[in-house]
Amino acid sequence: MQSFIHKSSNHQDVFIVLHGSGGRETDLLDVVGEVDPNLSVLGIRGQVAGKGFRYFNRPVHGQFDFAEIEKNTHKLASFIADEQTKHGLTKSCLHLVGYSNGANMATSLLYTYPAMFESAMLLHPSHLFKDTETRDLRSKPIFISSGARDTITLPGEAVALKEQLTEYGAEVTLKLTDHGHELTTQAIEAARNWWNK
Repeated sequence: MQSFIHKSSNHQDVFIVLHGSGGRETDLLDVVGEVDPNLSVLGIRGQVAGKGFRYFNRPVHGQFDFAEIEKNTHKLASFIADEQTKHGLTKSCLHLVGYSNGANMATSLLYTYPAMFESAMLLHPSHLFKDTETRDLRSKPIFISSGARDTITLPGEAVALKEQLTEYGAEVTLKLTDHGHELTTQAIEAARNWWNK
């Protein structure tokens, strides 16, 4: 996997950054820089190549390949653990930051490896994992943003995901903006305020 690493000289925690469809590992650096410039950053490029990169394929006939998502989730978690060891970050707390396709992969990581991650920022996620077994996410802080005019991931998806995460015990904050699927200053400011609470 290809990745970008910035190792902070004054903070042990790490943002694990997962880009949107068609993106690259450096796409969300400005976002995490706005939220907290003090953390280390590990940006990871999606494994699925096409018009840009994704973490798993688009649905075929309206159906996602959940076996592929599960396989890629395990690969990504293993890569993150290897990067921690490689860069001397094994004692670090990991904080997921994902946008769109990356937010969905972040959710899969959180559900599959809940003890591995301290918190998550899910920017314009879908609600893909409707039939997942109950996860122990007690007191885990999670921020979700969505756009009221988003036609790619409908805002109802974010609301449903918030309800599921809350049912699993997470402490979820949902920010709904008046915009579409794009990342906005309003959403990033809300994420920063949530982070700094």
